[in-house]
Amino acid sequence: MRMALVVLCIGAVTFLLRVLVALIREAISKQTRDMQVYLAKFRPSIRRRKLTLMNPEAQERTSPPRTGERVA
Repeated sequence: MRMALVVLCIGAVTFLLRVLVALIREAISKQTRDMQVYLAKFRPSIRRRKLTLMNPEAQERTSPPRTGERVA
């Protein structure tokens, strides 16, 4: 039991060290790259369509009155 716990702990430490090394390498490589910024194009000359108004009363669904039946 004790040997299995030791092997598990060594494996966990090895995994965490590999993750730490990968994070450090990624941080170092990002510092050397140039940052690219993408700006959205603002074109106020384009006409937008008109807002469509929806009638909330038209969306109400009514089921015919049936007595004794279940509605699924």
